[in-house]
Amino acid sequence: MSSLILLSVLGVLLLYVGLFGAGDKAGASRVLAPIAVIGVCGAIALLVRDYQVNIPDFAHMLQWDDTGRLFSIGILGITALIFLFGMDYYAKEERDVAEQFALIAFSLVGALMLTSYTNLLALFLGIEVLSIPLYILAGGKRHSFRSSEASFKYFLMGSFASAFLLMGIALIYGVCASFELWRITEVAATSDKNILFILGGFFVLVGLTFKVAAAPFHFWSPDVYEGAPTLVTAYMATVVKMAAFAGLLRFVSMSGMPMAVGYALVVMAAATLLVGNIVALRQSHFKRLMAYSSIAHSGFLLMAIVSGTPDRDAALFYYTFTYSIATLGLFMVMTIAKRAANGDEHIRIFRGLFRANPWMGLVVLLLLLSLAGIPLTAGFMAKFKVFQIALAMGHVKLTVLAVVMALVGIYYYAVVIREAFTPAEETPALVVSPLNLLVISLCGIAVVVLGVMPGWVL
Repeated sequence: MSSLILLSVLGVLLLYVGLFGAGDKAGASRVLAPIAVIGVCGAIALLVRDYQVNIPDFAHMLQWDDTGRLFSIGILGITALIFLFGMDYYAKEERDVAEQFALIAFSLVGALMLTSYTNLLALFLGIEVLSIPLYILAGGKRHSFRSSEASFKYFLMGSFASAFLLMGIALIYGVCASFELWRITEVAATSDKNILFILGGFFVLVGLTFKVAAAPFHFWSPDVYEGAPTLVTAYMATVVKMAAFAGLLRFVSMSGMPMAVGYALVVMAAATLLVGNIVALRQSHFKRLMAYSSIAHSGFLLMAIVSGTPDRDAALFYYTFTYSIATLGLFMVMTIAKRAANGDEHIRIFRGLFRANPWMGLVVLLLLLSLAGIPLTAGFMAKFKVFQIALAMGHVKLTVLAVVMALVGIYYYAVVIREAFTPAEETPALVVSPLNLLVISLCGIAVVVLGVMPGWVL
């Protein structure tokens, strides 16, 4: 609970400093980003301090168990890197930095609630606290039609998803007379054939799978990723995905949902793998490519969700964490290349990257190889672990499909690699701050170290 309070206070503090003490917009990010990073690191320290203490909070609506705390630490670590990214990003943007950072801090409160809820009301509150700041952040480019469109679409679709979630919670409460997951598990043992209970599980599943952009609830993702500011897109593709999958894992593992809900997840995993990888083959806009890449990875992650092995929690965390590191690094490089290309977001902005900055070109290669699942990278170990636990549960056909789709996915990552190592007619003038270079380098090194030594996380 103390970490949630700290993040809430951090959001208010960022607003206060931005209003009275940050100076002009150009210097605001250099003042606010360190405050935000210190606050997030403080929240991590509080979680680490109580790592072995599973104490319920907020009238037993939250429970900080080992899995929830691990996801929370991972989410906060990625957010700290995003705030460091924001120091340079907002220094070159004419926006109100304090509001942007504060909204991210408030959104983090919802993300941490999703990792630790034991009550369906806390699940709903977590999703709303996570989502409402994102509806505003997605429209952060005030004079951009695409940004306004992204914000409106995300808000509209998110509202429908919340309605399904509430309906599902209401139906489950009607059958179980409780919002507590432990009580729902007890009732589930005798209500497996109850149509209202099954419908409630399906509706909650719709609300949660919308957040992870799983088919057929993925349609918002490409437009929102494209229209939102790049830093916000990076936050949605990493932190929001980690939190949403942590929430989905908690619901599936602790609520004792009927077998029909499990079958639905298997079908959704297969559909998500197909849609994400096949449609990504035709993308030339980098943000849309990353959106469909995110959808494809959601399919692999759903495979981990449906396998109830003891290794599932660790495998899911390892996959989401390493995916987030690679994705964040690529969005940072994309921002630098975009500035050199005068705002273009086509994948051709990577052309000549290796010649302009060999180290950054090498890091991009490592990050893309990790997303593609090539050996000696974290992405390979993540996919291997998912395939292993899926086979252990007898999902042979789904695993074969996933292997084929993983091979298909190598192509669209290879297209970006080809651009990065193809000499450009005119070498791009990349301006890379030391801080950005440090964060990008950390991402590149991390995907190799965690790939060679996965035992640090798994």
